[in-house]
Amino acid sequence: MNFLLRTPFFRLLLALIAGIITFRFFRLYDLTLLAIAMPAFSIIVLSFVVNDVHWSYRLRWGFGAGVIVLVYLLGYLVAHYRESQLRFSFTDEPVMYRLELASQPELKERSVLVEAVPEQCSTFVSDSLASEPLAWLRSVRNAFRSVNPPRVLVYLRKDSAAMALCRGDVLMARVQFQRPQPVQNPEGFDYAAYLHTKGIAATAFVDSTEWKWWSASSRSSLLHWAELSRFSLLEVYRQLNLNVDEFAVLAALTLGYKDELEPEVMAHYSASGAMHVLSVSGLHVGVIYLIVNSLLSLVFRRPSLLIPKTVVMVVLLWVYAFITGLSPSVVRASAMFSLVSVGKALERHAQIYNTISSTGFILLIYNPSYLYDVGFQLSYTAVLGIVYFQPKLSPLLTVSNKALKWLWDLTSVSLAAQIGTLPLSLFYFNQFPNYFLLTNYIAIPLSTFIIYAAVVYLGVFFIPVANGVAGWVLSKLLLALNTAIASIHALPGSVAQVYAGTAELAAMVGVLVCYMGYVELKRYLFIPMGMGVIVLVLGYQLMIEAADLRTGRMVFLADRKDSHLLLSSGRRAVVYTSDSTGFVKQAGKYLLKNGLRDRSFHLRSNSYLTKFDTLRIAVINDSSYRRMTSSSPLAIDYLIVQHFRRQKVEHLMSCFSPQKIIVGAGVSDYYAQLFRGWCKASGKEYYSVAESGAYVELRPINN
Repeated sequence: MNFLLRTPFFRLLLALIAGIITFRFFRLYDLTLLAIAMPAFSIIVLSFVVNDVHWSYRLRWGFGAGVIVLVYLLGYLVAHYRESQLRFSFTDEPVMYRLELASQPELKERSVLVEAVPEQCSTFVSDSLASEPLAWLRSVRNAFRSVNPPRVLVYLRKDSAAMALCRGDVLMARVQFQRPQPVQNPEGFDYAAYLHTKGIAATAFVDSTEWKWWSASSRSSLLHWAELSRFSLLEVYRQLNLNVDEFAVLAALTLGYKDELEPEVMAHYSASGAMHVLSVSGLHVGVIYLIVNSLLSLVFRRPSLLIPKTVVMVVLLWVYAFITGLSPSVVRASAMFSLVSVGKALERHAQIYNTISSTGFILLIYNPSYLYDVGFQLSYTAVLGIVYFQPKLSPLLTVSNKALKWLWDLTSVSLAAQIGTLPLSLFYFNQFPNYFLLTNYIAIPLSTFIIYAAVVYLGVFFIPVANGVAGWVLSKLLLALNTAIASIHALPGSVAQVYAGTAELAAMVGVLVCYMGYVELKRYLFIPMGMGVIVLVLGYQLMIEAADLRTGRMVFLADRKDSHLLLSSGRRAVVYTSDSTGFVKQAGKYLLKNGLRDRSFHLRSNSYLTKFDTLRIAVINDSSYRRMTSSSPLAIDYLIVQHFRRQKVEHLMSCFSPQKIIVGAGVSDYYAQLFRGWCKASGKEYYSVAESGAYVELRPINN
């Protein structure tokens, strides 16, 4: 209770989060919202109006309770407003749009990806022809709509014109936008939900003949200038002539620019537990804070200059946030360090939980979708883990030697952060870096030195000899970091694959809560409660595993390019695929969840016949049946068609007589409709993977 009294923003944050979550799962009528708001508002007013001491004491809880309820409603309303901003009008035919690029284009293998703010040309033209007396009203309306407007992802065919685009350019394009696809494969990545948290409402591919450059942007924004600043610094980095991996790590580590990171480098850092080094966040802002504090202490030495020093420090922190593109993680960390600095200047020792909660409260009001952002969640759980667990771990070992004390402090901080992020890390990524301590011993000092060296290099860039020395030191540090991370990743057993679903996540959080309850309240009841949570989850897992041993699975994945068929019996699985790497990438979490570790791969890019239990299956991956003839069609249970071009459905059906046709995502809409029509006319079952996602069938194993 004392904790809640000392952290008012923590209480407000919980109420705000509750309101945001309520909107996600429930829709309340306006009358219901009013019915909740009016009593809360009345209690707040009553607490100010009543002058009687007796009644004031009895209503002392009223003001706090009323504010909590109103903040809860605020969370619901900001989530509702954010959702309304992401509404997008989809059309059945291509429409002319005015697209203003909201970020620097990203080069892909065959396309150029741009993030843009769309405006239908019909609306644009009608506004330009509107009468002048209504111009002020139109400007007010547009200003209101321009707060976090819906954005779209557009893939432009890769050519010289697309590669020359810059942030702020305006295009005129004929586009038919599509809704982002929801989860297509079991335990797959929810791309639509991910885009939703980023404020992306639609996607589209535009050919070179369907768009034209219109103009450079006539408007400038803070984010626009921030990105220009970042790209100016990237050009300075390019003059170091680093190799691709070293430049990519330097850009990600200091400026938060990850577009040039190769998948192999990302895999090394992820598997070794060093991805936090490449994500500009609290660690990097903390290093900048220490650098700035040390430099300013040389200038502002007198105590009377503490407030001017704090002002300069806060400004420089936000300058760093500015040149890194004002990413949410840097904004969070900068806001937190700014509040701490201001509190010290005012000689008010801020309650750290209150400071953390205040930054979260402000950011969630600005954009409630941050609550569902993985980076946002991991950032705050890491900070909370360090703040809560590190003071409890540090006294476990008393070290007098300075070097060993530094090593133990680093160890305790790493352990605390790992404890805080463990439930979410396993839930989202299903892997645990076994050598995370070794990684942090190397990565954190080296990354700190790299940030120092980068600051020095940027500071002496215009001095011929000094910039060469600083650049050489920086390149050697980057080489050492990349080499060390790759070596740790190459160690045997560097990554443990662990599946954690919703039940496992709830169990881990429950155990942590029981531990914290026991430590803080000294109630022994929390010990059997925590053990009970563990027993319940283990029992649930045993039930699931027992059921899995008696289950056979047939899964045909949704993939436009490759064909992936999984057939399993108990723990054994046979995979027919045209790309084994692609299959593991798409179905890895499903394999982990169901314990399908004993699996064999058969690379099949052509058509083939196989069996699932007693069922016969034909998979069509090419046109090999186009010239075949049959006096009587082969009776099969399933016909899976993944690739079908320049063939006749009737001819294929003269070769096979299936009970059910499964049309894969690689089949065009034209042929899919032909198969649908044939099934309807023949009374056969039809399943479209493109429309309904991967085909999954479970069957009891015949003994």
